Amino acid sequence: MTFLPVSIGSRLEQQDYQQLLFLSRRLLAEAQALSSRIAAVNEIAIAINRSLKLDEILRVVSKQAKWLLDFEHCSVCLRDTTNGSWRIVTLFGCTVELKFSDTTQMGVVGMSLKTGQARLIHENSTSGFLSEYQSQIIIPLECDHRVLGTINFATSAPNSYTQEDLRIGYLLTVQLSAAIRNAERFEELNRLYFELEKEKRKTDELLLNILPLDIASELKQTGAVKPVYYESASVLFTDFKNFTKLSEQLTPEELVDELDYCFSCFDQFIEAHNLEKLKTIGDSYMCVGGIPTPNKTHAVDAVLAAINIRTFMEWRKKEKAYLNQPYWDIRIGIHSGPLLAGVIGHKKFAYDVWGDTVNTASRMESSGLTGSINISLSTFELIKDFFIVEPRGKVNAKNKGEIDMYIVNGIKDSLAVDPTGLLPNKEFNELYFAIQPDIKE
Repeated sequence: MTFLPVSIGSRLEQQDYQQLLFLSRRLLAEAQALSSRIAAVNEIAIAINRSLKLDEILRVVSKQAKWLLDFEHCSVCLRDTTNGSWRIVTLFGCTVELKFSDTTQMGVVGMSLKTGQARLIHENSTSGFLSEYQSQIIIPLECDHRVLGTINFATSAPNSYTQEDLRIGYLLTVQLSAAIRNAERFEELNRLYFELEKEKRKTDELLLNILPLDIASELKQTGAVKPVYYESASVLFTDFKNFTKLSEQLTPEELVDELDYCFSCFDQFIEAHNLEKLKTIGDSYMCVGGIPTPNKTHAVDAVLAAINIRTFMEWRKKEKAYLNQPYWDIRIGIHSGPLLAGVIGHKKFAYDVWGDTVNTASRMESSGLTGSINISLSTFELIKDFFIVEPRGKVNAKNKGEIDMYIVNGIKDSLAVDPTGLLPNKEFNELYFAIQPDIKE
């Protein structure tokens, strides 16, 4: 066997080759590691962009950030929108629940918040909530030229992080900043939507104080309300006798308070008996039964409400007399017949009714007796089976001539729970529901 001598030049070339091979493998391994870290950043970015909730975004980062950097502590510092302070949210490591009102109390994190610059620390010598860790990476979370906070990585060993780690952390920060900003915008939109819904509810409530539910719904949907003709409805008017004279004994505040108290009670009575309040003019109160939803019990409903109103005013009169204060006597008038109902106005809406029935009902009130419920013949025909009624005969009404009028004294004895004829009994209700069978007791 013959051995060929190896020259020195050949050995040098072999060494260069080995070094080049080692360097190539090292660069390849670093490139693969960098590629894996970049791929991990992309996976995190995809995951956090699936959510618009900050808690879920931070939860994803806490689970997957370990693929990027070796750390013992990971946290974010974010602005508390409720009071403007800074709060620390721990994503990994010992839980830190801290709030700072001033960035000067936060060490290197506060400096990054103030300057907007990232910090790579090899050996920590500063104070702050990360003072126990030697190596730190502090990167500002910035979006739309505004610092939202910082993300903080830390470990105990010195010189643990490199510029490459800082660049990887920065790639994550870019994605996280955008996700946090989107979450903030989503929260802001939700808050605005909530405020909008709140204002919408207020508007709807105000509209329902002016218009019946069905009418308000039609107005919102179409922007207009078509007038509706009703073949039969009952209009009720009230006013106070000698109102102007007695009101001179009251201060303006006392006058308004007393009217408000009385009319608020009237509101409860007519609502309980399915009537629709239309308006008050001075001391006059007006409501209607049988609109906007037609029914056959409107006259009975109106008389029941009138009895409640009369009884309340009798009680109020006794109370005022006992206190030696001025009191009002009431007159109530009811007439039943056809009318037209609709909404007038474009900016200030009003639900109103028109027709001779309205005029006649007003004459029933003005021609009535103090403390009485004065009704017309048409109303009498609709309620005569339920109430004790006293004929007045023909009474001259302004611009109407002589009209048959009746006084309602109360519910019939056989149909009342109490001897005063104020509350209906079971038999009354059976007659009532027989008029309108689709009404459920």
